[in-house]
Amino acid sequence: MFENPAEGLSDSPERKNSGGRWRRWLAQHPGLGRAGQVARWVLVRLAALTGVILLVGLFGTFAAGWYTSRPEFCRSCHIMEPYYQSWQASTHRDVSCIECHFPPGFGGKVRGKLLGLVQLAKYVTQSEGPRPAAEIPDASCLRSGCHETRLLSGRVDFYGVPFDHAQHLGELRRGKRLRCTSCHSQIVQGSHMTVTTSTCFLCHFKEGRFNEGLGACTRCHQIPDKKFDLGGGTVFTHELAYERSVDCANCHGDLIRGRGEVPRERCGVCHNRQEDLARIDDHVFLHQTHVTEHKIDCLDCHLAIEHSLDRQKIQHAASDCAACHPDHHREQVNMLQGMGGKSIPRHTNGMVSVRLECRTCHRYKEEGPTGTVTWKASIQVCGACHEATALPALQAYHQQWKAALVALEDAARKVRQALEAATLPEPQAKQLRDRLADVEHDLAFLRSANGIHNIHYASSLAQAIRDHLGELARALKLPPIDVKLPTSLPQWK
Repeated sequence: MFENPAEGLSDSPERKNSGGRWRRWLAQHPGLGRAGQVARWVLVRLAALTGVILLVGLFGTFAAGWYTSRPEFCRSCHIMEPYYQSWQASTHRDVSCIECHFPPGFGGKVRGKLLGLVQLAKYVTQSEGPRPAAEIPDASCLRSGCHETRLLSGRVDFYGVPFDHAQHLGELRRGKRLRCTSCHSQIVQGSHMTVTTSTCFLCHFKEGRFNEGLGACTRCHQIPDKKFDLGGGTVFTHELAYERSVDCANCHGDLIRGRGEVPRERCGVCHNRQEDLARIDDHVFLHQTHVTEHKIDCLDCHLAIEHSLDRQKIQHAASDCAACHPDHHREQVNMLQGMGGKSIPRHTNGMVSVRLECRTCHRYKEEGPTGTVTWKASIQVCGACHEATALPALQAYHQQWKAALVALEDAARKVRQALEAATLPEPQAKQLRDRLADVEHDLAFLRSANGIHNIHYASSLAQAIRDHLGELARALKLPPIDVKLPTSLPQWK
């Protein structure tokens, strides 16, 4: 016989009476029955309390997850304010932060939340860095409902530049695997997820020749259809240069500035252990780690390559030479720009407007006995852009102009001699001396600058000099100045 009647019960028929025996046993031990009822009461209420806590915790978790997923929560940290402001002003302002910064799927959100807790802990303990580290995986950009068709869209127009996403994301570029944020910066100069053109320039012009390979102009640009008035009835079009296979670098070689090198000291900004720099020369590994696997901005390592019009092209070119050499070409530069003479105002020069470089015409290398190198021009060079039939006319004009310059210089000497021998009131003599000094200055300028650099400006200046000399000759009662200038400028085609 068991002490507890409930023990030893089985599926036998006697089990039908077990309930009655159990009740009789409890009646014989009233203390144990009350304890069991108390225990049952405690267990029931403990289970209920646990359920309430779980429900409250579950609700709180969902509420916290919802609240911390709002973009407004991200700006709780003061270091996030500029990122929030740029997002709010961007085309992605209706897309929450986690839609881009968390990988798609439940697992991506859980991982993102855990990393967010780590960042929150760093913020509370004031151990966070000055700039938060965040990445956007390609899967977020290419998810359904966002840009899932971007790789299939073909060429798109980007401010006149045809661009194909598939070629940049689906293929290796310069042996490197790119990602969306390689070109679309997460934040740059107050703009969120905009195209960072400096990345384009770095890839296309790094260690390459301008207008060759990835740096070929027609890879990105259409041939301009704008006409340029060079003066004197001369009109230039890029179609003409293209038909004659004129290299774009002849006029636009200054559009690329910089080499995009990586100063070694920049590595020390992030890496302070010697073993981290063991593979510093392994470019494939470095780009795989920094660009493909993580979003390290190209300009964090590389110096920028600029690709734009240099509005001060001639001045910069002259200053580069002047760093080592005396400024021997100042007059030529001024003539090219249509300035330098005192007798007439500045004229815009056509060759400057089409951005010709000095080396466009000065192509022939000549080395002197002492090793001095001179780059000389030739009339044949003009035929690269102009009709060959116009070259004889240009050569004849230039010869006539040089002969006229000799005659003008001779006339100026006669006026100088007459002025020094004349007896005139001092105010009148000073006025004539000043005018003659300007004429002599302009003659010296024409001699050293060579009018071929700007035939329109040189012709106008020579005409003004002849007129001033004529007025001085009449004031000094000399014979009229008879200097024949070229009758007409060559008409280019």
